[in-house]
Formats: sequence, C-alpha cells, structure tokens
Amino acid sequence: MNMIRNYSYIVFLFLIAIVSVAILPGQEEKQPVQTAEIKVDHGDTLFALHQDAGTSLPAEIWIEEVLKLNGKKDATILAGETLLIPSKVSYSDDIQLAGEGE
Repeated sequence: MNMIRNYSYIVFLFLIAIVSVAILPGQEEKQPVQTAEIKVDHGDTLFALHQDAGTSLPAEIWIEEVLKLNGKKDATILAGETLLIPSKVSYSDDIQLAGEGE
C-alpha cells in the first residue's frame, strides 16, 4: 500500500499529460480550402493574379497559399499553366487576420 502512495503522483502526472495532449489546439480536422482554377496568361505574375482575385487577404498570404495549393517551391508561373487559387478568404493554415471573426 505504501508503494502505491509513493508512486501515485507519477500516475497523476501521466494522466495529466495524456489529457493535455488530447486537448491541444490544432488537433481537430481541418476544413478543405475552397478553390477555383485559373489559367495563366502571358505576362501574369502571382501578385497581379492576387489583385485580380479581389480578395481581402494580403498578397503575401494569398501567394503563399497558391504556392501550397499547387505544390510549388517558388513563384515561377508559366503562360498556359492552370493554377488552383483560394476561391474565398480561407487558407490551409487557419491564420485569422486581425479583426476577423470577433
């Protein structure tokens, strides 16, 4: 019985660790990003496409999302290429801009 008392704090800490891991943020399933397809024209840049998209997302975040959606490592795009772009203000890493969702 004394041994159980001596090690009960270890069991207690172990249980706290398990519960903490279970409730950590970011563990929930993410919603898929809604996308649209666009075809790149000669002379287009990701920055210009961002301006044409009419999104309230800052250009840096929008471009980063386009790169993720298309599996690109850099911002090089070619005429005739079809790109997936976010079709609304949503993004895969769940960034919330200041003033959104208050």
